[in-house]
Amino acid sequence: MKRTVCLVLIFLLAQLLSSLAVLFFFNLPALLQDGHLEMGVLAESPTAISVSLILNAVVMWAVMTLLRWTDRRSFRWQGYGWKLYVIVLLGMVPVIFLVNLLLESLALEDWNAVVFGRMVRHPLGVLALVLVGPFMEELVFRMGIQRHLMRHRMHPWVAIAVSSVIFGVVHGNPAQVPGAILFGVVLGWLYWRSGTIWMSIAAHVFNNLVGVVMIWLTGTDSTLLDLCGGAGTAVLCALVALLGVYAVYRYLDGCFPRQMQSPFIGKGTDSGVARS
Repeated sequence: MKRTVCLVLIFLLAQLLSSLAVLFFFNLPALLQDGHLEMGVLAESPTAISVSLILNAVVMWAVMTLLRWTDRRSFRWQGYGWKLYVIVLLGMVPVIFLVNLLLESLALEDWNAVVFGRMVRHPLGVLALVLVGPFMEELVFRMGIQRHLMRHRMHPWVAIAVSSVIFGVVHGNPAQVPGAILFGVVLGWLYWRSGTIWMSIAAHVFNNLVGVVMIWLTGTDSTLLDLCGGAGTAVLCALVALLGVYAVYRYLDGCFPRQMQSPFIGKGTDSGVARS
């Protein structure tokens, strides 16, 4: 658990330092002219917040590589063809629907709505949200935390739950926390059962891409209830989505090897399951 705590602290520190560096850089002309520092630049400038996220990803990649907390075996494709990736992405559609329907029903306050709305309409913001963010988060929370916990006597489902809760909490936005936890479980399961980080990265990228495209097509004020045409239709769609999730889960569970994949075999484990 020590590495998990250290990695979370490093992640938060990297976010802080990246934000401060971007804040200073974007305020440099004003600082040189009259010593004025505009603290709201990160919230108001999609370019600034996007650069901050990309810089944070670079820092985390560098730190984890230097500390040897990445795993080259997790970057192998494990021989899965593109058709299986397509099935994973199709399986994410009902997951995305169910999670977002739940979030709508909870009606939690969204602290990042304005910033996110600006980012999805900026090329650099889309890059940060759709590609850079998912890659960095899978590197930290699945490869860095989940894999480490599983290699040190923690049962796979417990490790997935722990990494998912941490993943949700560090988002720091009430409207994102429950969804991030649920998505974390799905992404963690994909990483565990497939043995390759590319499976969870693909699913994470697809989830964020769907969110961006939906805002492009429907705006920020549209809801799933509106799109479904009412609560009754939404409930029916939810039931169909649940069946779809279960069907894809059973199919993928049969496609992935039954034995634990090599990235999780290591110190204190026996095929990834804790010894009693």
